[in-house]
Amino acid sequence: MEALTHDDIDDFLAVAGGFLDADPVNHSVHLTTVDSALRGLRVPAALITLYDNGTLVGVATRMQDRPLHVAAMPPAAAPLVAEALRGQDVDAVTGPLDRVEAFRTLWRTGGHETFRLKLYHLDELTIPDVPGRSRLAAEPDDDLITEWWTDFVAELDGLSRDDARDAMRGSRTMPAGHLIWEVDGVPVSWAAGTDPIAGVSRVGPVYTPPEHRRRGYAAAVTAAVSQWAYAAGADHVVLTADFANPTANSVYRGIGFRHVSDWVEYRWS
Repeated sequence: MEALTHDDIDDFLAVAGGFLDADPVNHSVHLTTVDSALRGLRVPAALITLYDNGTLVGVATRMQDRPLHVAAMPPAAAPLVAEALRGQDVDAVTGPLDRVEAFRTLWRTGGHETFRLKLYHLDELTIPDVPGRSRLAAEPDDDLITEWWTDFVAELDGLSRDDARDAMRGSRTMPAGHLIWEVDGVPVSWAAGTDPIAGVSRVGPVYTPPEHRRRGYAAAVTAAVSQWAYAAGADHVVLTADFANPTANSVYRGIGFRHVSDWVEYRWS
């Protein structure tokens, strides 16, 4: 096998764009982060294409200050990716479990698993019967969404609020639709969905404050943002759920999401 690095996002997409588009469900993170680089929202730190006897068989991507993403990397190519990245300060890797394990065991010792997630793909949407209504978020909701997003990251990653706020800043600029579920005019839950890229919209975060949980609001707002994604042109809707949260996994399966694979983030900082 062979690895080639690319310094230009357009050059990378000319080579790898069709490969990523061919499996948009499993490559959705690659696609959305590369799109953010095209929009000038993120700066590429590593763009790698992988070949077997001259045939493109995978890619690995990393944006500045973000984890290395290896969803499209064959596990057998991990040594090539590690060699291509020598000298870079890669402090985290994310993607399907087998690919992350293949890379992180070669990269360096130490570190820890930050979180483990289940990737889901929406099969047939079931709309739950839950009191309230959804609405698209508007500019006056920005502070609320920022606070809830910070709470979501702090809870998922076990971070302080200050660290969580720093961690979510890059994602806050991603082109996305934000829906809020209200009951009697009071916001009780929120979900985001990325603008469709290669026919895929990725739902997340989905967050309900503790005082409003166990009333079906997360299911309702997730169904609503999925409908928004289809109306925006998505052919596929995907999301990830915390492996260790049986309630969230049950909620998503209950409205039509089906398990695809297990994902993990591993971090050395």
